[in-house]
Amino acid sequence: MRKKFVLFATVVTLFSTTPTAYPNIYKPTQLGAIPDGKTLNTAVIQQAIDKANSHGGGTVLLDSGVFVSGTIFLKSNVTLHIAAGATLLGSPRIEDYTELTWGHNVDRQPYHLIVADNAQNITIEGKGTIDGNGEYFWEEYERNADGNMVIPRWIKAKKLKVSPLIEITRSQNIYIHDVTIKTGGGWNLHLFDCDVAKIHGVNIINNLYSPNSDGIDITGCNDIIISDCYIKTCDDAICLKTTPDSRSCHRVTVTNCVIETLCVALKLGCTESSKDITDVTFNNCVVNKSSRAVMIGVRDGATYDRIAIINIVANTNAPLVFNRPIQILVNKLNPDSKAGTVRNVLISNFICETEGRILLTSAEGGLIENVILRDIVLRYPMIESPQRYIGAKVSSQFPKPTDHPEAVTANAALVAENIKNLVIENMIVDWPLTDSTPINWQHPERIENGTSHIHKPDYTKARQTEFSAIWARNVQGGYFRTPLLKSSSKTKPVFDIKKSNIKIL
Repeated sequence: MRKKFVLFATVVTLFSTTPTAYPNIYKPTQLGAIPDGKTLNTAVIQQAIDKANSHGGGTVLLDSGVFVSGTIFLKSNVTLHIAAGATLLGSPRIEDYTELTWGHNVDRQPYHLIVADNAQNITIEGKGTIDGNGEYFWEEYERNADGNMVIPRWIKAKKLKVSPLIEITRSQNIYIHDVTIKTGGGWNLHLFDCDVAKIHGVNIINNLYSPNSDGIDITGCNDIIISDCYIKTCDDAICLKTTPDSRSCHRVTVTNCVIETLCVALKLGCTESSKDITDVTFNNCVVNKSSRAVMIGVRDGATYDRIAIINIVANTNAPLVFNRPIQILVNKLNPDSKAGTVRNVLISNFICETEGRILLTSAEGGLIENVILRDIVLRYPMIESPQRYIGAKVSSQFPKPTDHPEAVTANAALVAENIKNLVIENMIVDWPLTDSTPINWQHPERIENGTSHIHKPDYTKARQTEFSAIWARNVQGGYFRTPLLKSSSKTKPVFDIKKSNIKIL
């Protein structure tokens, strides 16, 4: 009996969630840190991390107060524990951050609050907060008496900013859990060429109009698990990428997340798609106010393969034009770019309230192949007319009108062009029930994604136009089995099919 009791006690210690993963705990306050929200504590926090690393591992504990800091470097076998009531606050001065050698665009700059490079067994945890103090790196915007933006507009960033706030590169065995990350100057959390990471129970909270404020970016990583996170941000919430300087990306799963974003909630590539991405699942997520709930995009020649997106509930009630519940896009970034491929995609159990269209389009030379959409429900509180805005400048993440002159203006809930083997089963569309647009969908202004162009829509009618259920051109192979599907009006056919070889069952 005595031996059994000792074994049980050992198991409890191993699985404890308190900061006791290592016997050594280092408190920066005991080394001279002053958590008063004013004093710069970079050197002292780094001293604690270095001590823990030099002793083979340990926990650096920020137990209470506001610790202002510039760049700190997390090292192997070190846990950074930010306790409830503690905040790691980014310095408002760019000169307090170490300028690193990497960075390939205005979003991934060489300035960060937390950096880990070539590290193993690192943890960022606790119920406390990592605050990027991002507003110090944004241009001023007009505020009302409450400090909120007077009229919603994209906030512009200063030339130099801290982005990503947390940058983890070429590292293995990463665990980030329970912390709140807020107000990054740009991107919030970025993993680059990493292996085996678990991001669990993290809150990421940003101004909904903050510049390029991606939630979690995964670039060139393998074996990544993201679960049970809450993300509120302006730009892409969770995005998988590959870049010319990264590896390819494989085996990533995202589950049980609640997301609010004015851009894409769950995204693969598009703007950065140089290398292949395979074996990805998005499942059991709720998406609010997104411009696009799900996007899969290749513009730099990569191949995306084996992707499953299951159990998603969403709405696209964002103050933008051309919102899309689902988008799969293959085109060329430049005329001399290699055309890419998206194949073997399953999207099922997807429910979305929307005014826009599902867009599945491949430019000439690209390939979208073996796509299954099953058990899809769309509800339209209003119908947006795509013709109304197509003459304006459109985002680079929208099909090029020169490649798809008919598809970009096609009046249908689902638009598909240049696809090999498309299966649609059990799709239902509920059209507007009244003549008036619901108040909560009447945004006074709608912005074009990627531009500053403003539109003032007319909401006097819920139907700016009438839609078919499905418009398809050059779809070769597959079938539609959708017995409950109907168009928005008797004047529109349910299926508007052109130059295709597809069975309607």
